[in-house]
Amino acid sequence: MKAWPWLLATTVLAACNDNSTSATADPTPQDVPAVAADPAPLGPYEPQTQDYDFGRISVSDEQTGDSYETDVHGYLVYPSAAQGPFPLILFQHGRHQTCETGLGQLPVPVGDDNCPDLAPIISPANSYLGYDYLARNLASHGYAVLSIDTNDVNDNDGSASAGDAGALARATLILEHLDAFREINANGGEGFDHLIGQLDLSRIGLMGHSRGGEGVAKAITLNAQREQPHNLEAVFALAPTDYNTQVVQGVAYATLLPYCDGDVENLMGAFAFDHARYADAQDAWPKFQILAMGANHNYFNTVWTSDDWTIHGSSSDSHCGTSSATHARDSEEDQRALGLFFMASFFRYFIGQESDFAAYWTGLSKVPPSACPGELEDCPGRYHLSVQPAAVDRLLINATPDEQALSINALGGAVSFDGFASFGVCQAGGASGEGCEVADPTFSSASQLYLSWTSPALYRTALNGLDVRDYTLLSLRVGLSHGDTANADGQDFLIALIDTAGQEVVVHAADLGAALFDPPGDAFDAGGSEKTTLNGLLAPLSLFEGVDLGALAALELRFGQSSAGTLQINDVMFSKLALK
Repeated sequence: MKAWPWLLATTVLAACNDNSTSATADPTPQDVPAVAADPAPLGPYEPQTQDYDFGRISVSDEQTGDSYETDVHGYLVYPSAAQGPFPLILFQHGRHQTCETGLGQLPVPVGDDNCPDLAPIISPANSYLGYDYLARNLASHGYAVLSIDTNDVNDNDGSASAGDAGALARATLILEHLDAFREINANGGEGFDHLIGQLDLSRIGLMGHSRGGEGVAKAITLNAQREQPHNLEAVFALAPTDYNTQVVQGVAYATLLPYCDGDVENLMGAFAFDHARYADAQDAWPKFQILAMGANHNYFNTVWTSDDWTIHGSSSDSHCGTSSATHARDSEEDQRALGLFFMASFFRYFIGQESDFAAYWTGLSKVPPSACPGELEDCPGRYHLSVQPAAVDRLLINATPDEQALSINALGGAVSFDGFASFGVCQAGGASGEGCEVADPTFSSASQLYLSWTSPALYRTALNGLDVRDYTLLSLRVGLSHGDTANADGQDFLIALIDTAGQEVVVHAADLGAALFDPPGDAFDAGGSEKTTLNGLLAPLSLFEGVDLGALAALELRFGQSSAGTLQINDVMFSKLALK
């Protein structure tokens, strides 16, 4: 087994009793590699592309009832000279202009996506071609990828304040494409006779960008209502919207939040992740949230070359501003590289069942150098992953807090607070970011526990002899409250597990990764990027060697040994590494 420097043993609080020990165990459960497998190198197959147009269908708005027609148009990328069947993945782009001028992606209103091609004066904005770098990479490894044209929906879905923002139309269009290729796989036709029997439709993945991210979420619900549903198994939402409060169930789900997103600046993908966490108590699939600290909204798509940060933000913002000497933005190339890593590794594991790509999704392996910006070999703190295990792989201690959680945990054990300047429960306000006054905005739709301290303070939750020997991790989601200047240099606190015999082991939270960072940027309401999010903090139980994991008396979080601060937490649980 390998051990990582950021999980090395920690010192014990001087105030601990004589039965305490420090964490000295190898922290690597199940031989998880230190660095995740890299999907960037091309595979053995030459990608073959084929454009298609299957006519038009009528789609509608779920809220207004308005209907209109849209093309069933896109292109397929698949491995040439290879024998299938190939797992199928579908991409859907988001809301972007249909036509653009040579002056720089200025929108040109049209009633249909038949844009005149008069370059360089005016030309079509073929957003569906913008993920070709990812489609070709996947095809080279034996996958068939559809990227579908959603410009007709973009021409008709209007403002998000009226109607469903195109969610139902996008979902309907996705399922129409899948229906067409199910028929092609069975009987050929439409110029695709060579694909008869070549598509593995038992494993279908979806990726949606921006409003497309809401479209793929809606497609899951719509698909489940059909007499002959498609076998959707993994869905990746890239900087998605969540105007309609989609609840994703029954699939592996990941949402990526670009910290420098100026279009979906309130990071609505966090709301979608929060909705999904406990929606189905029997859900057999895990859920993930990734916060990418240097990414904006557009650069994942090669057609979307404008910098969306300027929609919301100031060019002088210290973290995301283009004119700031301290900005930490990704270049277009770097952003596509990180997008390729997260999306390709996700689909190659959850759709392709390639076990080499499981490691990152445990939360314990760092990204490979190809996902780091520039020439960096390592980029700690660049990405923050939250992992919500499948229902059977988790044991909740304190989930979404309510007022009762201030006295009783999810297992019925007593909860106590000692020494805090203030503490309580706050309900984040979703799109507005309000609701947690200790950090406004906090972009989440989950209730949270906030803890503020100026001197030593203790949060204790009784476990009453709990046996966790079947689990491998202790995890929680944390976010530093950006309204507290005491957090400016980041934070640390101590995590203690105590058994019924009084033995305890203490671990420094700051040694478990980079989640305890002060949110960077200038004030959000003034065009800055500063905002609090909740991110995963995982402690392998192998760190707590010396404690009887078969008889735990309590979990304690100990604060204020060297500084003041304010922290927001939720989703305290024990979990297993098993993904799917």
